[in-house]
Amino acid sequence: MGSNRFAKIPYRIYTMALAVACLIGVLLFGLGLSYYWKEKHVAVDETVRDLNHASDLAGVESYLVLHHAAKLYETNSEQPTALLSAPYRERALQYNLQLLDDFETGVDEREREALLRFSEELEDTLNEDGSSRFQAVPFDVIESINRRWLYQGLERTAQENTAYELTDAIMRMQMAFVEGVTNLLAETPDQDQLEFEVSTIANEARLIEDIVATDPSLGTKSVEDLIESALALGRVTAANSTLEARYVNGTSFYEDSHAALQAVRSAADDTLMTERDRYGTLAIALLFITLLLSGALLFALCSTRKMYAHDLSHLKARALAIDPSTEPVEDSFPPSHDFRGIEDELREIAASVHSTVHTLETKSNDLLRYHERWSSLFSETGLAIALIDDTYNFIERNDVFRQFFGERNLYEINQLFTDTGRRLLREALAGVTENGTNAQFILHLKGEHVRFLNVKIIPLKRGETLTYYLILEDETERVERERKVDRLVRFDLATELYNEYGFLRAWEKQDIDGTFLLIKLNDFHHLVDWYDPTYADLLMTEFARHVEDRLEKYAHHLFGRYRDDTLMLYVKGLRNVDETELLELFPTELLINQKRQTVHLQIGATHTTPNFNDCLFEATKALQHAKETRTPFVWYDSSILAQLQWAALIEQALPEAIEQGHITVAYQPQVELKTGRVVGAEALARWQHPDIGNVPPNEFIRIAERSDQILWLSHSILDLVVDQLVAWRDTPFADISLSYNLSAHSVDPSIVTKLRDLIATYPWLPDRLKIELTESADIMSHTNELERLEDISDLGYCLSIDDFGTGYASFEAIWHLPIQEVKIDRMYVSGKAKDSTSFLRAVSRFASEQKLTSLAEGIETKQDLERIIAEGVELGQGYYYAPALDATAFEAWVNDKRGPLA
Repeated sequence: MGSNRFAKIPYRIYTMALAVACLIGVLLFGLGLSYYWKEKHVAVDETVRDLNHASDLAGVESYLVLHHAAKLYETNSEQPTALLSAPYRERALQYNLQLLDDFETGVDEREREALLRFSEELEDTLNEDGSSRFQAVPFDVIESINRRWLYQGLERTAQENTAYELTDAIMRMQMAFVEGVTNLLAETPDQDQLEFEVSTIANEARLIEDIVATDPSLGTKSVEDLIESALALGRVTAANSTLEARYVNGTSFYEDSHAALQAVRSAADDTLMTERDRYGTLAIALLFITLLLSGALLFALCSTRKMYAHDLSHLKARALAIDPSTEPVEDSFPPSHDFRGIEDELREIAASVHSTVHTLETKSNDLLRYHERWSSLFSETGLAIALIDDTYNFIERNDVFRQFFGERNLYEINQLFTDTGRRLLREALAGVTENGTNAQFILHLKGEHVRFLNVKIIPLKRGETLTYYLILEDETERVERERKVDRLVRFDLATELYNEYGFLRAWEKQDIDGTFLLIKLNDFHHLVDWYDPTYADLLMTEFARHVEDRLEKYAHHLFGRYRDDTLMLYVKGLRNVDETELLELFPTELLINQKRQTVHLQIGATHTTPNFNDCLFEATKALQHAKETRTPFVWYDSSILAQLQWAALIEQALPEAIEQGHITVAYQPQVELKTGRVVGAEALARWQHPDIGNVPPNEFIRIAERSDQILWLSHSILDLVVDQLVAWRDTPFADISLSYNLSAHSVDPSIVTKLRDLIATYPWLPDRLKIELTESADIMSHTNELERLEDISDLGYCLSIDDFGTGYASFEAIWHLPIQEVKIDRMYVSGKAKDSTSFLRAVSRFASEQKLTSLAEGIETKQDLERIIAEGVELGQGYYYAPALDATAFEAWVNDKRGPLA
């Protein structure tokens, strides 16, 4: 090796560049930090200067105000000399001389002009006998500048918000004193104005007390003196207070406020001076440390450069003795140096040349070991592996392959597969032979136990001969597991029907043309509440089984479970003319656990389109319409959409109607049947929309319940009913009670709270307001609602159950609800069951025994009235007497009908 190879090494260039960069970085960082602390020192100096300016400006302002107060006192008390005002005058002029030097910094041009004019006119203001020049002093500008300078000091010293609030409160007190000093020291002050001005100062003093209580560190002696003097000033507002007392307390308060602000400035100034000294010390210390580090880096750089030159000379000599066959003379060279890595790398390069032959020898050994490992894999793996020649004869097969197929040839093995499997194997072998690429597929193996095999064919070329590796893996468990997962994904576990996802996937494979239905079992949730979910699912399963049996005559149909209580059905070829045929698919009675169970259905149907979501939307709307109209079977058409749009319009307009009072109340009279005396009325909601016209109450109340606006509506109606009772309180209608309808959706804690609060205002209200419960079945199924009804009953309100005798509003409800009145449904009065007098008689007798009031609604004719009276019913209402009337018409009707009406 020649010496030129090591003549220049880039390492030294990199080392020098890095050292210089570090030196520059240290200098820049140190000088930057030093400059930063110097700038903070300058900023503190500026803040201290502004605080001094603020002190001078506050001094001029304070002594000017005190001088003016003294002049007023001397004038109004007819003092012969200016003994009181003269010292204040001198102090104001003294502060003014200092203030003239402060105008060059800390203020803008407008403020500077105002302060210069104020300073130049100060002596004239002090010499004036009147108050005109004093009133022209720009106290607002002075206060603004003073506050800004003082806030800068507080911000620089990182004071809490309470310090700012204290400063603001003191300045507001001073301004209140300045604005009211003339009236305060008048010989005969305006008493109302004086009380207002002094109360303002006293309120600010109490605010300062709260601030000090929040932050005790602000409770200095000057602040405590200020609070005491301000409260003392508040006690001199009596009409007989003397001028001297007002003067002494006023000047004492103002001097204390000046001292308190001065204490705040002094505290900030002391803190700033301490910070300024610390910042100066930090700047000097950082500059010294920077210079010291720079010197140390320069020294280290020179030492490193010298060591580098020494090590480089040794490396040049050592490179000549790098031959691994010779031993280096260790005594001639140091054991460690900067180029030891380069030396070792050169030694490794030389050694690698000697190992090349050995590496080539080991390659052949590696090939032998690889062949041995492959043979072991073929015999010991858990896969079934066979080697096949180009004529499809077996060359070799492992033990696992023999466990699957024994010693069968490929033709015999092929017969064990299904027709599809044989086709896949044939096409795979042809493709591998033609393209020379791997093939992989799943085969279904017939036999006593069904198996699924993952088959992989790998071509292997040996010279001119093409062979194949046939590798098989048993995938039966995985396939069965995937089938179970697929069933869980696509089927309902309880009924084994399609779920919504599975129904959609099956729908996509059908040629859709027929009818799509949603079938809701209305009793499902009641059965869950009464029995348990298992019983309800058993009903759903048994119902689905009967429907599936009746669907066998239809070649193409889909049946699934949409929700817990809703099924979905598609039948190809049926139309709306086949409604009877469709209804015959669904049983109306089932035998569940040896018990006959009636099934109540509601169905929404639509003609199908290929889009499942469109069909689902239309069937859902049809089912919704069926539930709202209590119709068992509804076909979707444009009229339903129009009704839904109408409902949406009502739902949108309802909040505004409630808010603007468009919902009114009409009153249908309730009469004592035997005497004809009017004892009350039922309050019924009415809505006359300005654009739509009259909106039937059953529609907007139903929409309010569906859109969660029923509670708001109930509150509004309750307010109207109570207002009407209050309006009738001192009139001939004071003995009439009103029935207020309360549905299960409105038995809310807020209603109970309102009824309780109303008693505090109107103690007589429970005797005149009846709570009429609707949808009692829904109330009975919820414990919380029952407890709230108990609370209402405990308040003294009369509870009445509406529609008695229909649905679940029956004798069972009376045992569960705190009822005082039963209201017999119109069906037994003038409806289709009016001839069933036994029910009327039973209700009347039961009400009498239980000491309940019975009321019949829907009395339409004289015959209805006579039949009701004969059965012992006490009260009644209906069109025989009067329809629902507004308040004015109701009052006129009552006035006309006072006395027997029978």
